[in-house]
Amino acid sequence: MTLKRSLAVLVLAAGLSGGALAQKPVLLDDESIFAAVEEVLHGAPALAAARITVRSQDGFVTLSGSADTQKDIATAVRLASGVRGVTGVKNEIRVGDRPSRA
Repeated sequence: MTLKRSLAVLVLAAGLSGGALAQKPVLLDDESIFAAVEEVLHGAPALAAARITVRSQDGFVTLSGSADTQKDIATAVRLASGVRGVTGVKNEIRVGDRPSRA
């Protein structure tokens, strides 16, 4: 019985410590986020032909411009979303030089 009780205490302690060790969101300034997103996008070979503009406001990134394919657009959004400090990404990238349908 003491083994079960010890195990239960250990599991409970591990669960409670997980909340104490949880990471807080990283708050970076918009200039740092802008530079990091630009770097990751320019470093992606699949996006070499894309013309993507990056804006950052309060950690929220807006991507605009053009890319060759929908897959390239999805790659850009995925890469930008993975940058430290980014809280969200709005996609305004279009395929080719076609205007928005809006």
